[in-house]
Amino acid sequence: MMKIKKLTPEVVKDKIVLIRMDYNVPRKEGKVAENTRIIESLPTIQFLIDNGAKQIHILTHVGRPKGQVVSELSTKFLIPELEKQFGESVEFRSEYTAGGARIQLHENVRFRPEEKTNEPNFPQEILDGIKPDVFVLEGFAVAHRPQASVIGFSGRIPCYPGFGIEKEIEHLSPFLSEEKIEGLTVIVGGVKMETKVAVLQHFAKIADNIIIGGALCNTFLVAQGYEVGESLYEDAELDRAMEVMEVADAHGTAIHNPIDVVCADSLDAIESTVVPIEDVMGDMKILDIGPHAVASFKEIIAHSKVVIWNGPVGLFEKDLFANGTRELSEAVAANKDAKTILGGGDTLGALKRFNVAKSEFTHVSTGGGAMLEFLEGKKLPGIEILKD
Repeated sequence: MMKIKKLTPEVVKDKIVLIRMDYNVPRKEGKVAENTRIIESLPTIQFLIDNGAKQIHILTHVGRPKGQVVSELSTKFLIPELEKQFGESVEFRSEYTAGGARIQLHENVRFRPEEKTNEPNFPQEILDGIKPDVFVLEGFAVAHRPQASVIGFSGRIPCYPGFGIEKEIEHLSPFLSEEKIEGLTVIVGGVKMETKVAVLQHFAKIADNIIIGGALCNTFLVAQGYEVGESLYEDAELDRAMEVMEVADAHGTAIHNPIDVVCADSLDAIESTVVPIEDVMGDMKILDIGPHAVASFKEIIAHSKVVIWNGPVGLFEKDLFANGTRELSEAVAANKDAKTILGGGDTLGALKRFNVAKSEFTHVSTGGGAMLEFLEGKKLPGIEILKD
């Protein structure tokens, strides 16, 4: 297990605490539409309050303003929801200076171009304006970003992990093993090979089974000589798909592609057809896994001791192509004897759409890219500053 520093009462008592959250939450009509990330930060916030932190200064980002001030991406809209969840007033600060309230929320760190490039003047400006004694990183979803508000305070003030970061490391670290993990099934979906190939290569060595779905699967199918019609796939990644399959074969890991698929002629189609994978042709677009694939994958999941899942296996946002992702999410939730680890924004979006409670799983990661990079063995900049 990776050894990181520990957030203890003496670390925060009578101290000014600067904390980096990931409150990049969905909005609707200027209000928080989905508050999971805020809820998940509550144990750390409550710990700071209960253990006598003098002030708590929250840094976060919203959206992708690309170093520009974009009024609709101000963090100010978070205030009502934070006050509701924290149970006390939260003061909004448009600049990185200290106000009078115990909890203060500062403006979007990504309004500043220095955030992305980690220019040393930006974290120093924050330190000079707020004068914190301690920095806490709680946003695992940004832990893989070498940005100013993530790593820029290291070496200047003591840095500690929030409880959310601790939980992520606890649940994900065992899968950094180079040894085979008995009964491990990994489900990988989504679109791009670029973000998944390294983690696929890792699990091709240590998993028993890898189930591949989504547009990602199309690239593997083409690499094996199948026609995919007009389906989305990545021609430039065919060699890397072959490499993953070769690594899996060398390590006795079974890679499972769907044996049948749901196709339509467009993303907005009102009709679909189910065909065996070898019958895809012409202008067909593969948009979900078929019923036989679902049954096969569910059987694998039911007999697994550990399941890791990142990425939907179809265009689940459309009812016509939602069945595969829904059935697999329910199957993973139903295996109560297995350790189940989920992550990725689209995966979490699917759980919400299909009303599958996150409490049904052993651990639901708050990071998509961060989870993948951690599992492929990369050193995450935000985690590195927290090591003991």
